[in-house]
Amino acid sequence: MLNNMEQDEDEISLIDMINSIKGFFAELKKKWFLVSIIVLITSTLGLLYALNSKPKYVAASTVMLETSNSGGSMSGALALASQFGLMGGSSSSVISEEKLLEIIKAETIIKTALFKKATIDSTNDILANHFINLFGYKEKWENDSLKDFRFINQKENLSVQENGVFKMFYSQITKKFLTTEKSKSGIITITTKTKSELFSKYFNQYLVEAVTSFYVNRITEKGRKNVDIVQRRVDSITIALKDAEFALARWKDANFQLVKAQGMMAEIQLRRNVEVNNSIYIEGIKQLEIAKFSLLQQTPFLQIIDSPMLPLDSEGITSPIRGIILGFIIGCLISGIYVFARKKYADLMNG
Repeated sequence: MLNNMEQDEDEISLIDMINSIKGFFAELKKKWFLVSIIVLITSTLGLLYALNSKPKYVAASTVMLETSNSGGSMSGALALASQFGLMGGSSSSVISEEKLLEIIKAETIIKTALFKKATIDSTNDILANHFINLFGYKEKWENDSLKDFRFINQKENLSVQENGVFKMFYSQITKKFLTTEKSKSGIITITTKTKSELFSKYFNQYLVEAVTSFYVNRITEKGRKNVDIVQRRVDSITIALKDAEFALARWKDANFQLVKAQGMMAEIQLRRNVEVNNSIYIEGIKQLEIAKFSLLQQTPFLQIIDSPMLPLDSEGITSPIRGIILGFIIGCLISGIYVFARKKYADLMNG
């Protein structure tokens, strides 16, 4: 008996659902003119969007961070370098892809890239000024205090106004035009996407150059200082050795064929001075080579796997047919939701 009741309820629910669907389509049929208007409007909007859509050109560089590995004949030299205190620590402790991803989007890096020159639309200028021309700022500033604004100073000496404009550009670039990502294998992809094919290419290229230079210089700063210190010591020792050698030569010239005990003592002292300076010089040369080995060990570099090449891939272009179809589907959904909501409201009011 209970099973029969449940079966009857299921049949009633199914009938109600079928009746609701029939009522919905009947209401659509009644409102065919309104539905047609909505679909026509959305289809027209879809067509207009397709006709006015502009491509975005995608420039992508893939790079891999690498470091020198100790081993082989170099490992002995590096062990000796650590004894002299020339090893500034292993570079592996400071190098990471995550840090590199942050550095790529740093103001310093983007500013360095924007203030390099490129020829776009037959005009050779820094990318920052191309940015003004290509992305509508010139028109926006036509009746503004920034009318005819151009970057004229070097990136290290920007005026207050230039710095303010750069910060605005920096915000736009990091939000809309630049993306970075790292794969599980550690390969880093730097992507620039703009409506200018040449701007995308040059900006991407200059970003990679800027981050490579900045990163290597920062990581190897201590090692380079060590090399400079040892080099100055070697230069000083070289001068002292030459002075000692000249002093001995002058003494021999002045005391030619004179054999006196006092003269022999002076010669012994001068020879000893030359030998001591020569020993220090040889040791200094060894330390200099060790310092250079240490610097080489610490130096990371970005191995560029792929670079953007013309013509670039583009995206964001919508064909007119696709725009019409998309507008038609959206119009059907909007009109269907409207008719359904209106019918439900009417049923509740009548119920």
